[in-house]
Amino acid sequence: MKILVTGGTGFVGSHLVRELLKEKENSVYALIRDAKKLESSEIKGEVTVIAGDLFSSEVFPADIELVFHLAALTKVISPEEFTQCNHDGTRLLMEKLRPLTKLRKVVLLSSLAAIGPNRQNHLLREDMPENPVSLYGKSKLAQEKIFRELCPAPYIIVRAPIVFGPGDLDMLTIFRIIRKGILPTLGKQERRYSVIYVKDLIRGMIVAASSSCQNETINIANTEAIDWEKFMLAASLLMGRKKIKKVVIPEMLVRFLAGLSEIIIHISRRKNIFNRDKFREMRFPVWTCSVEKSQRLLHFQCLFPFKTALGETIHWYQEQNLL
Repeated sequence: MKILVTGGTGFVGSHLVRELLKEKENSVYALIRDAKKLESSEIKGEVTVIAGDLFSSEVFPADIELVFHLAALTKVISPEEFTQCNHDGTRLLMEKLRPLTKLRKVVLLSSLAAIGPNRQNHLLREDMPENPVSLYGKSKLAQEKIFRELCPAPYIIVRAPIVFGPGDLDMLTIFRIIRKGILPTLGKQERRYSVIYVKDLIRGMIVAASSSCQNETINIANTEAIDWEKFMLAASLLMGRKKIKKVVIPEMLVRFLAGLSEIIIHISRRKNIFNRDKFREMRFPVWTCSVEKSQRLLHFQCLFPFKTALGETIHWYQEQNLL
């Protein structure tokens, strides 16, 4: 099968490409703006590079059969970048896919940020009204809407919660703090999150692509949500830290630090995941979703036990001399 992947050099995308290449009959095409990103990659020479990005690229091969659209921004310098990439870029991609007569299905990777946090004691279901609280979440919701409207083939939208695993640098700061024996918590409320290990997520996306299910939005996550404090305690034990000090950080202080981080981002022109927009999500203590639909329609279950997945993540950080 001929498969096109956007965002193939990113955290999730690189895992997806490697998994797709395990099937000998797959020919994988990756839309890549900077081919240098493949220089040190193990997939160099195994994928066909389509030079460009969502806005300007070489013509796609006419016989592409499956598309995974992962290209998106999660951190920006100016808010307009979210709309430009996540919404406008998706619209342009759909236009480029229209001439592909052999296209069977398109899979979009979205986020729970598009629906927003739990506001009552109910798991987030795919059919609930969306109420995103961040600019990022609003851009992902806008992306979903334009995708549904313009997608020229049957589609699946996969909404992912917090994704962790080897290759993820956004959570590295948290692991470094834990390694120092500190367990930071925002306020005194219990915090619960749906999560998924990256290897389970990409397997879920591939299952969705190969299934008969179409034109659906589906949450892909671990069956059980995690208590954030227990997540950090488990990480500390895996890093050999038997003693750890819990530090409660007041919400007002985190809000101030998020604003300060944003000022630094604008001055340095260097992107950082921690800013006021991320704080809008952080202040809500519960982000947990239902996986009933993925179990019913895709018969999907995560394979990696939580501690195994966490251990592999920490091992990768250590191998890369990041921890």
